[in-house]
Amino acid sequence: MEKFLRETRLVRAPKRMLSTFGATRIQYHLVSPVDELPDRTRLREGFVVSEKPLVLTPQALRERFEGFGPESREFFGWLEGRYSHLLRALEYSFKNQDFKARVVGQDPLSMAERIRDDVDSRDVREAAVIACPDGAWSLALMKFTLDEAERAFPVNVKDLERRGMFPK
Repeated sequence: MEKFLRETRLVRAPKRMLSTFGATRIQYHLVSPVDELPDRTRLREGFVVSEKPLVLTPQALRERFEGFGPESREFFGWLEGRYSHLLRALEYSFKNQDFKARVVGQDPLSMAERIRDDVDSRDVREAAVIACPDGAWSLALMKFTLDEAERAFPVNVKDLERRGMFPK
């Protein structure tokens, strides 16, 4: 798995981050070499939909610790008083939609560059191009979605702070 992920490369990242207050739909293009067919590319396309992130407050986190005895509630209260600024969490969820795959007669590098240039020329802000090994396409797509959540997290938290949903 590590080897496959090391061979995965984000050719073009979406220009827009995951939304704080609504769903985000990212068009993806996964480009992979076809091992048994030189100068052929397996192109997988679809959309990853990130639902509006759920806010997990310190109270919600406290409720996730069950069965640890009465001392655990007291300890969590102590932690919350000292570290409430760190007890911020967002729960992201993702769905893969409209998936399709086909083999095209072009080498993977040229195909990835052509798709990148096309989405750039049309200014498709919610599009990504990912080059990855053929057998690891689902891992590459999952890693991409988590990387997008990691990139958006600080901005999402600041948006929620401005709306009073996370104390500073």
